[in-house]
Amino acid sequence: MKILHVIPSFAPAWQYGGPIIASLGLTTALAKRGHHVEVFTTNKDGKGVIPIQTSTPVSMQGIDVTYFKVQFPRWYYFSFALSAALKNELRNFDIVHIHSVYLWPTTIASYWCRKLKVPYVVRPLGMLDSTNVEKKYEHTIASLFSKIKKNTYMKMIGKYDLDNAAGIHYTSQYERDLSSKWSISTKGTVIPLGVGIPKPNILSKNHDSIDVSGNLKTILFLSRLDPIKGIEILIETVNILYRTRQDFKLIIGGAGTPEYELKLHKIIQKKGLDDVISMIGNVGQQDKNSIFENADLFVLLSHHENFGIVVAEAMARQLPVVISNNVGIKNYVEDYGAGLVISEKKPQLIAPKISRLLDDYNLRSKMGDKGKYLCENELSWDKIAEDTENYYEFILSEFDK
Repeated sequence: MKILHVIPSFAPAWQYGGPIIASLGLTTALAKRGHHVEVFTTNKDGKGVIPIQTSTPVSMQGIDVTYFKVQFPRWYYFSFALSAALKNELRNFDIVHIHSVYLWPTTIASYWCRKLKVPYVVRPLGMLDSTNVEKKYEHTIASLFSKIKKNTYMKMIGKYDLDNAAGIHYTSQYERDLSSKWSISTKGTVIPLGVGIPKPNILSKNHDSIDVSGNLKTILFLSRLDPIKGIEILIETVNILYRTRQDFKLIIGGAGTPEYELKLHKIIQKKGLDDVISMIGNVGQQDKNSIFENADLFVLLSHHENFGIVVAEAMARQLPVVISNNVGIKNYVEDYGAGLVISEKKPQLIAPKISRLLDDYNLRSKMGDKGKYLCENELSWDKIAEDTENYYEFILSEFDK
């Protein structure tokens, strides 16, 4: 099968977090199953660009990736070169998998797929629910502009693109349910994201790059720093926890806007938690292994998370997890007993639950074992690629019937 993935940004634009990791994982896993896989993307990387040749395919882990020059307006990921390539080359593919909504690559890829009668699947990345549409940024004007932009896009372009897709790829039932507000007529399916399973020799506590544990139990948060991630609730939970015990630390890994990072630093300082909470910034892949393996508990209390790939990464490394019930992967965590799913939003109710886990090594160990078993049996990239392949085959068999 010849498969094209159209993605606004792609590896090595790691600052975009989970979506980049997931896109690379899915495309390379499909290639390993014998498919010809190409990626069309832009060279946008935050405020800069990836220093790589554009409009020429680059070989990456068995796939061909073509980066196209991003142009004004950059926030829309506009690229005339991408549009021209889609027009000229789409007929060479059996199916197109489009990642994201609200952006030019989705708009133009959907248009040319319809025009050239090539079936396309859209993965909305959790952007169709009210939480994302109503998302507040540090600046009121930015929040208002984002809300108007997203609502206008959906009414004028987005819903038409989705209604005329051959399929919608949701990564969790949670994401699918929250997308129902748009009454999309295209029948979608739920295929979770996968996770790489670390080799046994990686699962070691003897790392030299970053020492995050010392003699204290370590609670770990690792994700993009954004208000939607529930970091302020986590800090207040730690503040309450620290009043009754001082045998732990919280490590916050990841980066966000300078304004939000400064806000978090000020909250930590005001609460007198400088010796308890460490913000370590962006984390590279090798350091990520070290940090996971030296942690005792992973926590993600997001207000919204369509899947939560970092939770799967933690479980794959036998780390018990504590997540909010707004994280899409919650059903797996509950069904396998790999951690706690928290429905409470109040730190004073969350703190005792985390405290009990910190006290119970055997329970943490059992949860960690169950999480690793879950990832190996349900969330390996080979299984996810097989499920995706089957979905493509179903779409192709139904297309134009």
